[in-house]
Amino acid sequence: MIKHEPGSLARVIRWSVAIVAAVVVGAIGLTGTALANFPHFRDFSVTTVTTTADSVSLTSGQAAGTLPDLLFTWTEAGLANNAGITYVLRSDVTATFGCVNNGSKHPNATNKTTVTEPVASTAELTSDKNGSISGSVVVPTSSVSPPAGFSCPQGQTVEALSATFANNKVTDTTNNVSATVGDIVVTLGP
Repeated sequence: MIKHEPGSLARVIRWSVAIVAAVVVGAIGLTGTALANFPHFRDFSVTTVTTTADSVSLTSGQAAGTLPDLLFTWTEAGLANNAGITYVLRSDVTATFGCVNNGSKHPNATNKTTVTEPVASTAELTSDKNGSISGSVVVPTSSVSPPAGFSCPQGQTVEALSATFANNKVTDTTNNVSATVGDIVVTLGP
C-alpha cells in the first residue's frame, strides 16, 4: 500500500493544473502564429471611376463614349511583416458600342456592336508591421474598343452605350489566395 504524505494530493493537483495551463497557453500561442501566417482577404470591392491625368473620381454620370476604369480596393491580413506581395487584378469587360448622332441620340438602328475582353493589372505592395496590406489600384479599360472596321454613318460618332464588368478578382500570387465580387453593370450612352 502506498502511503501519501499530508499535502501530496494537493501538490499533484497543483502540478496537473500547471501542466494543463501550459498546454492551453501553448495552443493559444500556436494559434496566433498560425493566424499570422494565414493570408486572407478581409474585404474587397470594385467600383467604376473616371480617370484623368491628375485625378480619379467615382462614376455617376460617366461621359458618353468612354468606358469607366475600375478601382480595386482590398485589405489582406495574415501576411508576414514587411513582406513584398504581388497582386493580379482582373475583370472581363463586355461593352456595347453604338452610333450616336449630333443630338446625342442613339438612332434605332442595327449599328451596334458588343465586344468582350479581359482587362488586368498587377501591383506589388509591402505588408505593414501587423502583416496586412490595404491596396487601391485603378485598372484601365481603354484597351476595350469596337472591332476594327466598325463605323458610323456621317454625322454620327461611335460611343460606349453600356458595359458589364464580370469575374472581378484580386489574386495574391505570392500566397496563392484570391477574392471575387459580383458583376457591375453600367449604362453609359443614350
